[in-house]
Amino acid sequence: MNQNKVRILVVDDDPFITKMLPIKLSSRGYSVETASDGAEALKKYVSGGENINLIISDMNMPVMNGLDLMKEVRKLDADIPIIILTVNNEISVAVEAMNCGANGYVLKDGNILTTIFTSVEKGLEEYYLRKKNTQLMADLAQKNKELEKSNQELVKLNQLKNKFLGIAAHDLRNPLTSIRGLSELLVNETFGSLTPEQEEYIRIIHTASNDMLMLVNDLLDVSVIEGGNLELKLKKGSLTKMLEDRIKLNKVIAEKKGIVIHKDFPELPDIMFDSNRIAQAFDNFAGNAIKFSPRGANIYVSAKQEGDKIRVSVRDEGPGLSLEDQSRLFSEFQRLSPQPTDGERSTGLGLAIVKKIIEAHQGTLEVHSLLGSGSVFSFKIPMETCGPKK
Repeated sequence: MNQNKVRILVVDDDPFITKMLPIKLSSRGYSVETASDGAEALKKYVSGGENINLIISDMNMPVMNGLDLMKEVRKLDADIPIIILTVNNEISVAVEAMNCGANGYVLKDGNILTTIFTSVEKGLEEYYLRKKNTQLMADLAQKNKELEKSNQELVKLNQLKNKFLGIAAHDLRNPLTSIRGLSELLVNETFGSLTPEQEEYIRIIHTASNDMLMLVNDLLDVSVIEGGNLELKLKKGSLTKMLEDRIKLNKVIAEKKGIVIHKDFPELPDIMFDSNRIAQAFDNFAGNAIKFSPRGANIYVSAKQEGDKIRVSVRDEGPGLSLEDQSRLFSEFQRLSPQPTDGERSTGLGLAIVKKIIEAHQGTLEVHSLLGSGSVFSFKIPMETCGPKK
């Protein structure tokens, strides 16, 4: 604190105080003004209050006493430190002054010229701390206001992005579906035999269109989910049957790599869920297990009731995941360290979509994995889902 910049107003009708205190305070580098009563002090404060940093005032003075002076000053500045001077028999008055907003009091005894410094330094320290905190709070409020504005702009941009993704993906899906369908007919020689060279090129077209269609479908899902338009079609049904049906479909893909899918679950009780969306989530788990498992590996699907929830798990014998990869699993467009073992493609969106689907069912996701030891992906959903219905 630079004391040369601190101005103190001493108010007292005792000439000894208004003479000796300024001398002592000035010796410490403070700039001091004096007034002989509250009215004179208030006038000085009003005319130059912004330059006065602390007030030392006696309680009993003519015209306007110290208590009334403090009340008037507090109307103008709630923070300026005010130190009350009192004699021994005025302790109760000093306490009243403290209750009214004084920052401290000093006894007018033989030690006043010493004790006053401690009160002044303490009062100024608290004053500047309050000012600093007030400024920090004002800065924080301004930053929060700016952050809120930025967040609102980001929300608008995100909405525009989702709208664009939805429109673009929707417009691309129909022609891509046609290209994939027609190329499949050509590969199957529906319209006549192909030369080896023609078959190679048609297969490239078919594979590329299939990959693009998968990406477009994922983009459509992302635009729907992030746009807040994911509406679950909840219906009470058999999770057991849904799992058995999806396992049959995934077995067709797994058999191409010599992978065996094992299932281990009892007849589960019917639950309230969106069967299409939960099937989508399961297919993602199973599809990833197939993609990242070596040929001839095993995949284990289990499901069981845990209290009022159902847990579904898919365990693979793939390469496992590092902690860094696990931290990025459910974010959009993430490319992880493990690579598909047979050149399969991935959009980097599947697990992000799964996360939204399971959360919409009021459920949770779990991943347990060690490098070199495979992974277990699980989701757990309540048997009676509390979610939006359509």
